[in-house]
Amino acid sequence: MTFETEDSHIFYHWLAMVIEFACYGRRNQRVSHPGHMAQVALTLGARHIPASDREVGWGVNYYKKLSNEVKISHDEDVIAASGIFWSMIMSTMPAEVTQPMVEILSDQKVPHMARRWIAPGKGFHLQLENRHYVFPNVNCSPPELFLTKGYLAYIIIFTLSALV
Repeated sequence: MTFETEDSHIFYHWLAMVIEFACYGRRNQRVSHPGHMAQVALTLGARHIPASDREVGWGVNYYKKLSNEVKISHDEDVIAASGIFWSMIMSTMPAEVTQPMVEILSDQKVPHMARRWIAPGKGFHLQLENRHYVFPNVNCSPPELFLTKGYLAYIIIFTLSALV
């Protein structure tokens, strides 16, 4: 049994383009690793600013010169993609796994995913070819997302058997 439809191919292409654009236009968070890791999240600002002067805010990590319209459009797509995956996680994972995390985020007043020009709150939308999908009452994801393309992190395993 397959769930592939024309719409699933359109959605997959849209999602691939969201990731591709993030890796094209956003700063690589791990330049020493192969591939690209783009981060979309809350931030404490530049590392050179003393901790006492830092403020939590929505990071703007585009390194390409892009118009505000392009940034907003991509940020809306990122919010939609993360919201869809967050909804899938919430609907498939056991409540014993998800509920404690949701409670901690709520207790700490951590906002849902947003961007500098897009206020936090419920709902998101996406455009797939000529169809506009609106999810007005769905919670957005937590405020941290990594989009990767060809990313590889090495793991080093040390064994003590050689010393015995």
